[in-house]
Amino acid sequence: MIIKTEDFELEISKGTDVYFASKTLGQNFKKWDDLEDNEKLRLEIIQKRVERLILESKEILSAKEIADNFNRDRRSGIERRQFSYNGHIPERRSIKEKRRGRDRRRELRTSKY
Repeated sequence: MIIKTEDFELEISKGTDVYFASKTLGQNFKKWDDLEDNEKLRLEIIQKRVERLILESKEILSAKEIADNFNRDRRSGIERRQFSYNGHIPERRSIKEKRRGRDRRRELRTSKY
């Protein structure tokens, strides 16, 4: 697990290494096995706290996303304004003629004036 802020960095790899860095205090590396039991316990508590913070931030972001979707999609899931362009392209229409009666377009156009 890696935690970074503007001034600090903490990396806890349970069972292997622990790394702490600060702009003012410098860097500190330790092997997990070299830590005292109470230090290991405190680092494990930090990991659990961070996990809770991550889950809390996930809930915040998820709630906002759900609210945004709800406000955007007020309909009941049926979009009545869907438009299929394929039905309006002459090449993609069905071959069967749908018009009835005479076709005015085929008549000769002559000017009445």
